[in-house]
Amino acid sequence: MAQKNIVAKFRDELTLLKALKRLKEKKVNLIDVYGPFANHDILKLVTKESRLPYLAVLYGTIAIAATFSFIYYTAVIDYPLSYGGKPVFSFPPMVVIMFLVCILLTTILSVITFHGRTQIFPGKPNQIIDPAVTDDSFYLVLDQNFNTEEIKIWLQEDGADEITEKEI
Repeated sequence: MAQKNIVAKFRDELTLLKALKRLKEKKVNLIDVYGPFANHDILKLVTKESRLPYLAVLYGTIAIAATFSFIYYTAVIDYPLSYGGKPVFSFPPMVVIMFLVCILLTTILSVITFHGRTQIFPGKPNQIIDPAVTDDSFYLVLDQNFNTEEIKIWLQEDGADEITEKEI
C-alpha cells in the first residue's frame, strides 16, 4: 500500500535550501529531493557520507592479493617453466597484470555494490513525482512524521510555491 507524503514545489534553489535547513532542525523525515540539476549544497544537506570509497580500497586489496596468489600458484606450483636460465618466479612482469586486474575487479565490485545498495536494477519502474520535475522546479518529498498542517505552514513560510499530498 502506498503511503501519503507531502510534496512541496520550489522554483528557486535558495528557498529550497532555506526550507531544508529548517526541516532538518525540526527533524522532519525527508524522503527525497528531485530537481532539474544537481546542487552540491542540497546534496550535503540530504545525504550522508558514502562508505563506497572504503569498500573500493578493500576490493582493490583483495583483487591484488588474489591476482598475486593466482599468478604465483600458476607460475611456480602448478606449471613451472624454466627456459633460458631465467627464474621460475619473476615479480616485475606480474606488477602490470596485478594493476590491471585490480582496476577491473575494483570497478566491477564497486558498481555491483552501488547498484545493490541503492536498489537500482534494469527494469525497475520509475517513480515520477510530477512531469515538470525536469523542467525548472525542485520537488521536496517529506514523510508525515509530524503534524501535517504544521509541516505545510513551515513550507509556506519558507517560500514553497505549491504543497500537495500524494501517494508514493
